[in-house]
Amino acid sequence: MGTVRLGSVRVRMMAGALAGLLASCADAPSPTSEARVAYAEIVAEEDARGEAGLDRVHAHLESDDPVVRGKAVRALGRLEEAERIGRIEGMLDDPDAVVRIAAAGAMAQSVYGRDPGDVLPALAGRVGSETDPAVLGALAVHLGRLAFGSSAQREAAATAIEGIARKAELEDDAGLAARLGLARGIEALARGGGTDGSLSAELVAAATELSTTASTAADPLTAARVRRLATAALIHTNALTAAHATALFQDEDRGVRRQAMIWATRDGTDAGAMIRTGLRDPDPRVRVEAIRAYDRWIRLGAEGCRGILAAVGDPDPHVAATALGLAAEPCPERELELQRQVLATRVRQLEEEGDGWRLQSRALYAVAGIAPDGAGEEIRRYARHGNPFVRAWAARAAGRAGEVEVLNGLSGDEDPNVREAALQGLGAGVGGGGVDHYLSALESEDPQLVMNATRLLLEHAAAETFVSALLAPLARFTAARRETERDVRVALLEGIGEVGGFPSDDLTPYLTDFDPVVADLAAALLTESTGSVHEAAPQRLPRTPPPDAARIATLAGSQVVLHMAGLGEIVIQLRPDLAATNADRFARLAREGYFDGLTFHRVVPNFVIQGGSPHANEYMGDGLYSRDEISDHPHWRGTVGLSTRGRDTGDAQIFINLVDNVRLDFNYTIYGEVVEGMEIVDAVQEGGVIERAEVVAR
Repeated sequence: MGTVRLGSVRVRMMAGALAGLLASCADAPSPTSEARVAYAEIVAEEDARGEAGLDRVHAHLESDDPVVRGKAVRALGRLEEAERIGRIEGMLDDPDAVVRIAAAGAMAQSVYGRDPGDVLPALAGRVGSETDPAVLGALAVHLGRLAFGSSAQREAAATAIEGIARKAELEDDAGLAARLGLARGIEALARGGGTDGSLSAELVAAATELSTTASTAADPLTAARVRRLATAALIHTNALTAAHATALFQDEDRGVRRQAMIWATRDGTDAGAMIRTGLRDPDPRVRVEAIRAYDRWIRLGAEGCRGILAAVGDPDPHVAATALGLAAEPCPERELELQRQVLATRVRQLEEEGDGWRLQSRALYAVAGIAPDGAGEEIRRYARHGNPFVRAWAARAAGRAGEVEVLNGLSGDEDPNVREAALQGLGAGVGGGGVDHYLSALESEDPQLVMNATRLLLEHAAAETFVSALLAPLARFTAARRETERDVRVALLEGIGEVGGFPSDDLTPYLTDFDPVVADLAAALLTESTGSVHEAAPQRLPRTPPPDAARIATLAGSQVVLHMAGLGEIVIQLRPDLAATNADRFARLAREGYFDGLTFHRVVPNFVIQGGSPHANEYMGDGLYSRDEISDHPHWRGTVGLSTRGRDTGDAQIFINLVDNVRLDFNYTIYGEVVEGMEIVDAVQEGGVIERAEVVAR
């Protein structure tokens, strides 16, 4: 096979097919009340996961409205059940491109994370007969993202994508959707790796050409996304040359420059000059990657840590935080004294500025690891701080410095996250010597703290732990009847099984628990301990009613405004067309004041900000789980997603993508997008407070 020549067929593009995104009922050319009612019926049966039947979904597959047909076939794919594949496959022959795009996505989603089986040949077989560029782009996306079980499968998908590259019209503005789909597909294929992480010469050539896609006045952002994705594909497979990376680093788009710097992080042997230039890039996202590349490739050379130590004073807090995280590890011995001085000076400077506790805390944490003997006084002072985020950092620093007295004191802190950090330090420092603190923590109402205490007890004192100490918190959390506290109850049950000696009567009630995961685990433990088979018979909690047609229409015209303390407003457009039930819950909780006063507790530069937890940690949220509503829409920068810990475990915590995070595609629900205030999102740091959330009409 020779070099791919991009562009040969000119056909009309379907309006609204960009990025393989189905048009919403609200945005369809002629929205009707019938279409809205149909979508509400589809949402209801999908949310019930087929427990109430799928009669309406199947009926709407025959609708005269292509948007309705598309949403019906998408619903079948979201069930992720192999037995639906045959019905979905028939929709690949639909006369409307919007439906064929939805069917391609549903086919791939039906086998998410599993061997693609018959799905792969069905999708690949469509390439030869398909003429619509947008559908070809969607086929590329979904062929590339399959979970291949063999080299033969991956090669078959690659061959089909090569065919798409030859067929698709990619030369003018109308071809951008196809170019974007092709770039997404090649990037997913390259990132997935599977049995063979390489790309064929044809796909390397295609990605190389896509990486030079020219910006257009009509749609410069899509053109830039094509270049970003194509560059990422070349990076994943080590096919990006130093010369090409250097050229891409001159790109006007900061996202492309960031990708070039990611290449430097992975293969910086020939990228020293680029990395040094990256430290001065005007965009902080590029500088974050430059610091990471510097740490990997330059830190241990003649220049040592000087670039990192200089970046701890960067005006952008995310760059400075990244640098401080890297400065927590020792520099070459010749620079250790300089490292200590820079970090100590930075702590003093930040204290003088008066509003830098986030960076102060990170700087103190770094000092605690580099110069623990001199950090005790500062750690004790920070341990008395009024802000619990600061005290948690003090606990982490105390763990690094071996300040056991501080850890003992903070293990009884009123804030569960401070206590959890202190227990982590005690576990690492004194092990079994912290048993009393671990046992005390089991009385907490915070799931994360109790999970950590359980782990530490089993790790350091399993033989001395009475099963009653674990049965009590299990009963307490169960009585609250919160689905979203599954993780802590599973941890306690597993601990009970490891300690052993539990009376059967204590676990028998859990056979009919409201959570099937808990019921199944209780059945397994009882079967093992008694030698007789026990069967789970879970009694599920009532589901929240899904939104009706009128409610979905209202959501489509609504925005949620997050008023961030000291920063400004983040305006989120709801997307019920992508995720009706999750958009509905987000709006309902915002209207009820649920988010008022909560924080963004997790901020990861060049990834996401995450928040909306009543306890400011990963394991506390609204009581009922919400179901995933996976769509074809990519996790572009500014999209708002649902934080989960496995399928159908949404707890109302939200995350906002700081960059294009396509690795989250097809796994995490998107139910909104920031339409105003991304500069505020970028400014949010750990502990940023949501003063209030309100729902407004757009």
